[in-house]
Amino acid sequence: MAKIGTIWDRAVDFVRDHLGEAMPVLLATQFVLPAINGSLSGLRAGAGGGVTAALGILSVAAALVSLWGALYLIAFAAQPNGQEQHRVALSLAKTRFLPMIGISIVMIVALTVLAVPGIILAVASGFDFTSLMRGVAPQPTEFAKLGGAVLYFVALALFILWISARLLPVNAVVAHERRGVGALRRAFELTRGMTIKLIGVLLLYAIVAGIAVSAAQFAIGGVIGLLTSGTGALSPAIIAGAFAVAAVSTVLALYQSAFVGKLYREIIGQQDDAAVFA
Repeated sequence: MAKIGTIWDRAVDFVRDHLGEAMPVLLATQFVLPAINGSLSGLRAGAGGGVTAALGILSVAAALVSLWGALYLIAFAAQPNGQEQHRVALSLAKTRFLPMIGISIVMIVALTVLAVPGIILAVASGFDFTSLMRGVAPQPTEFAKLGGAVLYFVALALFILWISARLLPVNAVVAHERRGVGALRRAFELTRGMTIKLIGVLLLYAIVAGIAVSAAQFAIGGVIGLLTSGTGALSPAIIAGAFAVAAVSTVLALYQSAFVGKLYREIIGQQDDAAVFA
């Protein structure tokens, strides 16, 4: 049985040994475009159709670039310990990116379908959404009508946490095993017996990420806001906060990807299979 402590130690070793090689891709895919996209968030409020469309395209582009970067980092870390090669990771990320997009779409569609019953329950509850959209605060009795929908979404959230733990190594499976949708089943099988441990890892990561991102946004954005008088959609505070959040998120993405890669490698063993896909 793979030990979380051992996997984490190997992830830290990977980051220490290969940070220089991974840095260009890490900065380009996890920092630059997300920072720019976040800096423009203030333009979304009250933006016209053309601006909204352009910002939407930028958001999609940032998500795709980030997905490619995560695939590269995981493919890099998931190679046998001590044999990780930058060129192999690049090759895997390039050749397996379209399958990764396909699997991501499948998971998004599945999540959307699972959310539909909860939406139906909320709509059918009789809750006054019209007044809420107009800014009128609902009465406490109104919220009671949403009881069924709330229970459904709580159950859905617990299910998503469980399935996220079971599918944690799916990116590594896509990269190293040349699987399509079957990567979902393979990842699910690989994590058998590790569910509770991986749920703990996900919860801990979520707490650390939430605190770190919030601290960066409020501390940097708040300080810049106090030191400058700029306001508006492109104020220095918004831009500084976006770049601070992107920087913290980049570090988190690096260690998360390294952990996922080493998790996969620890489970399947240390055979030298990376050269097959070079």
